[in-house]
Amino acid sequence: MNGNTTLAKSLAVAMPLMTLVGCGGVQVAAESDVPTPLIDPLPLTVGIHYSDAFSNYAHAEERWGVDWKAELGPYHVRMAERLFAATFRETIPVKDLTALPANPPYVAIIEPRIEQYSFITPKDTGADYYAVTIKYRLDVLAPNGSPADSLTFTGYGSFKSGGLTSTEPMVRATKAAMRDAAAKFLVQFPEQDVARKLLAGTPLIAAAAPAMVAGTAEPVQVPDDVVIEMVPIIDTAPPPAPAAPAATVEPAPAPAPAPEPSAPPQERT
Repeated sequence: MNGNTTLAKSLAVAMPLMTLVGCGGVQVAAESDVPTPLIDPLPLTVGIHYSDAFSNYAHAEERWGVDWKAELGPYHVRMAERLFAATFRETIPVKDLTALPANPPYVAIIEPRIEQYSFITPKDTGADYYAVTIKYRLDVLAPNGSPADSLTFTGYGSFKSGGLTSTEPMVRATKAAMRDAAAKFLVQFPEQDVARKLLAGTPLIAAAAPAMVAGTAEPVQVPDDVVIEMVPIIDTAPPPAPAAPAATVEPAPAPAPAPEPSAPPQERT
């Protein structure tokens, strides 16, 4: 394999498995654990809808001459199923949002989305860590499918580099980011306004439609105030030793002044 061969790395967050794919590819999978909640499930019955975009989400990019591919969809579906089962008293699959029942048994429909997957490598930063950021959006729909609210959660994960391959650190960092987002959902969702309304028995209503640009059919663009922050990287390499102080050169002593010439002897008369 020559130096022009592109190395392909495929990251699949699933069961512990490693399979070599040809001479230039590596596929790795590592199951992500959902943190166990310390509170009882919310006394709510909700519908859960997974879009094709979520179920089959994959990220691919080329960087530093390497093709990176993260296949996240199927494993996020499994993680979400365990997460929602731990959060709500009962969950009901909703396959098609265009064919909802007239009198559904659920008070809301939850639809998770992956909006962005990004990562950095030691080559990007000069540090010895891989870091992953995953931005999620959670759409909350009324039982008739009308949008009622939308929440965002961002997971951060990092793992120290080491070994002969970058695959394992990337998988570990991705797994940590997924777990971080899941923990945030478990802690923060019950405190959201939409959750408080559901717990109070208040029916969800459709969110207000976006304002339109006058004379057009275009919605007014509202700037997104959700910022994906970079995972802080701490380089644990010891700081360089301070340079030795320059040697001090003492100035040479000034030469002694020459003695003044003595007066010539006087002649006697």
